[in-house]
Amino acid sequence: MKKSKVILGFTSLIIGCFLGVLDSTIVNIALPDMAIYLGKSINDVSWVTTAYLLSFSVFLIIGSKIADQFGRKKILIVGLFIFGLSSLLCGVVKSFIFLIIMRFFQGIGAAIITPVVLPLGLEIFGKEKRGFVIAVSGGITALAAAVGPPIGGIILQYLNWKYIFYVNVPMSIIAIVFAATSLNESYDTTISKKVDILGAILLMISILCLVLPLLKGNDYGWQSKTIVSLFCICILSIIAFLFVEVKTKEPMLPLNLFKESTFTASCILYMSAGFATASPLLLLNFYLEEIFNYSPLKSGLILMTLSLASVVGIPIGSILVKKIGARFVNFSGILIVGVGTMLLSQINVNTSVASMRITLVIMGIGFGFSVQSIASSIKYLPVEKSGMASGIINAARQIGMCLGIAVLVSILNCNVTNATNNIKQDITTKINSEVNLNPIIKAKMLSKINNLNQDSTSFSKEDIIKDIDNQGKMMITKVPNDKKACSSARDDLTMLNQQKNKVEYIINYAQNTKNEKLSKAFDNTFTVSYVIVFLLSICGLFTDRKPTYN
Repeated sequence: MKKSKVILGFTSLIIGCFLGVLDSTIVNIALPDMAIYLGKSINDVSWVTTAYLLSFSVFLIIGSKIADQFGRKKILIVGLFIFGLSSLLCGVVKSFIFLIIMRFFQGIGAAIITPVVLPLGLEIFGKEKRGFVIAVSGGITALAAAVGPPIGGIILQYLNWKYIFYVNVPMSIIAIVFAATSLNESYDTTISKKVDILGAILLMISILCLVLPLLKGNDYGWQSKTIVSLFCICILSIIAFLFVEVKTKEPMLPLNLFKESTFTASCILYMSAGFATASPLLLLNFYLEEIFNYSPLKSGLILMTLSLASVVGIPIGSILVKKIGARFVNFSGILIVGVGTMLLSQINVNTSVASMRITLVIMGIGFGFSVQSIASSIKYLPVEKSGMASGIINAARQIGMCLGIAVLVSILNCNVTNATNNIKQDITTKINSEVNLNPIIKAKMLSKINNLNQDSTSFSKEDIIKDIDNQGKMMITKVPNDKKACSSARDDLTMLNQQKNKVEYIINYAQNTKNEKLSKAFDNTFTVSYVIVFLLSICGLFTDRKPTYN
């Protein structure tokens, strides 16, 4: 292949990698603006993100199989076309329902693109260059995750949320042209073109009914009929799927791939990496916005450190794999992520941004190392199976991420609810202990505290100190005016100043109590996360075969 075609062909793959991840991060920052434009609540608009993640997870493996059968180049172009067209329609649409549908199709396009990047990259450079292909594509993926929030913030500041989708269109067109003119077609020549329709349907139902309740269980309630029913359908469909796949000659998912222990261990390890991403990208993000009161853009710029560090960690991991083998690199990668998560559990209101960035750098390096599990997953498989293997391991990461969201968000909600109740109890006791506090002020403050939101399945917990601060300021402003209207004496004014001081003292006490107890709620959740990550890191030791010595 000519050098110019190599460059243009690989560029089309890189653009495809970049777009799929960019669109999963750039959109989140625009959700409030979408809610205002569409007249919907934030909870409703969250389906814009859910629809994308849902279709992306469901179609990864199916997209891999179809690409292996009918041509990876063709399917890449189809995926880019679907992604670009749905991006355009997301921007011009005025219907909320139609926007959700287009986001679902966007996810399908991304799911088709993602698993074909590796086999097409190997088609260009050869299997011996798999480390290079994975390092570059992984680095671009991490870079897309890093620049998504700031690019989204800039677009929102100078344009509007529609351009977050429009930006995908020209890039998709460029990638299609480069792919069509520069890539060679690639197939899995060991399989037939017969499509396992029943297996595909059962696989879609299985993943759909697993991912959807994981993403929405906290909203609907884990014991609700909807969530329980979806999990039951998931179990039944998995059983039926396995039965069908064992019997059919041309299965949708070749189960014999899992006989290679290094592939299975790599998938589990990459799934644990997906689980671990929930700690920095979700929990820490909430921490920064709820406890530090940072804006979404400022929080995004801090979290960008994680992705930028991953960009550095991926090539370092590739170099180390050549020198010391994949087992140690994969194991140490997840172990480093666990250490970083443990450091996150030590964050409090006095922690500096620089300290948080250092922790995120540590985690980013660990995530960069963990990407090497993609290389180890295909190391002992035939090269023609790299497409299907890529789809499976990427699907494993997506499911791991959904599991992380479900488990850690549920634990965080429980911890925050308990913390909120303890905060209310402590502040109520403090207010009641102030015997000289004006009864009217005391009654209003107690009423406000007793009416605080106790919804344990929502992240939008009312900020206790903000409520008390607003109520206290209102009362401080009103009381002196009432007294002045009655021509109060100097002693009365002194008494009112004392009341102001008492209210301000309670506000400060509430602020400290709120920070301490909510910080503890987050820290306990981080603790659960790093314990799970440490336990799963052992899989890294099985991602490569032990070296043999003559």
